[in-house]
Amino acid sequence: MLAEQSNTDPTSQDRLKRARSEVAQSLDELRDIARGLHPAVVSGHGLAVALESLAAATPLEVQLKTSGLPRLPEQLEVAAYYVVSESLTNAVKHARADRVTVAAAVSNDTLVVEIADDGIGGADSERGTGLRGLADRIEALDGRLRVWSSVDKGTRVRAEIPCG
Repeated sequence: MLAEQSNTDPTSQDRLKRARSEVAQSLDELRDIARGLHPAVVSGHGLAVALESLAAATPLEVQLKTSGLPRLPEQLEVAAYYVVSESLTNAVKHARADRVTVAAAVSNDTLVVEIADDGIGGADSERGTGLRGLADRIEALDGRLRVWSSVDKGTRVRAEIPCG
């Protein structure tokens, strides 16, 4: 309707074109969020299979270590899934990494998930909302999220969640 009313004004047409593009992008992001609210693969197949799925969808070389990982309460598996998902996304988008190692295991009644990349480092949990959100999610389960990131030495993220 707006396009018809302003079809002779090039500035308005340009603005409408950008608005359409932004709305389409927002819808795509909303769909991604809706899919990500509760990853069905975690519920249906467990954390190990869900992490295999994430690794396969990541355009980096991912070394995955989940041997012997048991099924755990769903809220723990979902939290761990998001830690890995966000870490892989950060490695692709920000770290300029070539390789990422993902390890998940239970040790002393604690689920330990560790992600390390060979990227440029510089991750800061205080600057962005992604890592802070992950820390909040892990802390809500009485766990702890730690991030080590040195310039030119990559980033390592470690989540420890009690599961005993």
